[in-house]
Amino acid sequence: MAGKLIDLNRRAYLVAGAGGGGIGTAICTMLAEAGATVIAVDKTELGREIAAKALAAFGDHHLVLDAELTDVAAVDKMLAQASARGGPIRGGVNVVGGMLPHHWTALTDPLAPEAFDDVMRFNLRPTLIASTALARAIAAHGLGGSIVNIASAAGLVSMAYGAGYGAAKAALINLTRTMAVEWGRYRLRVNAVAPGTIRTQKIGRARFDSGETDEMLQRTRDVIPLGRRGAAEDVAGGVLYLLSDLSEYVSGQTIAIDGGALARAPYTDGDNLPVFVADPALRSRLIRSDETS
Repeated sequence: MAGKLIDLNRRAYLVAGAGGGGIGTAICTMLAEAGATVIAVDKTELGREIAAKALAAFGDHHLVLDAELTDVAAVDKMLAQASARGGPIRGGVNVVGGMLPHHWTALTDPLAPEAFDDVMRFNLRPTLIASTALARAIAAHGLGGSIVNIASAAGLVSMAYGAGYGAAKAALINLTRTMAVEWGRYRLRVNAVAPGTIRTQKIGRARFDSGETDEMLQRTRDVIPLGRRGAAEDVAGGVLYLLSDLSEYVSGQTIAIDGGALARAPYTDGDNLPVFVADPALRSRLIRSDETS
């Protein structure tokens, strides 16, 4: 999938939140396939085991490390260890974030403020600490690099019953732009990807769906122009592009990886027609001409 145009040439990249069999693991695999030295970081033993297993097929030069990414001293220690073993670190991917079941609350719920604070910290502090540590390291070795933050489509629109998550991802997008401006002098590019609905295994992690029923598949076709939910590899492909030299003049940007969902007008229905187009003959003509064109 990486293709001959993308060769990361044994450059070392940190993947924070590498385990779990989801987006982080897919990113580790795709970077290794593209020739990178991957430094996979996960605070859970299960996550590290999954990341190590995924990377085993690509040689023994990759590292799987443990670090508490909310702790500045722990991150600095981990990066020093990684640099000593893997060479100059040229960037990283911040995958850490998400929501737990108790974080889903209505804004009027008495527990909403506590949930909001918890989600904001969980989705912002690890990225801030890991990225600033990477920026200092890249400024010191002078080779330039790239950081990619995993945001969310929720940060571009809204997140009913998950206000903290939407607000955190919106803040992350803004933080990404600020990082890009401040760190451009180091030849360090900083971008974000904003996934829409992505199917992942989430081994050992909380999940909220119960499998794709026929009804759910139809709802997906109604709202996503490409007609399917995304896969972890779809996100990893966007990350690979932003880490590679193909995007060497791209910085401060957010790429939505959502199957075209955010491009849809809010007043269209499952047939991609405005909801106010109710005339049966007109609807039939438009849908029929689209299907036969």
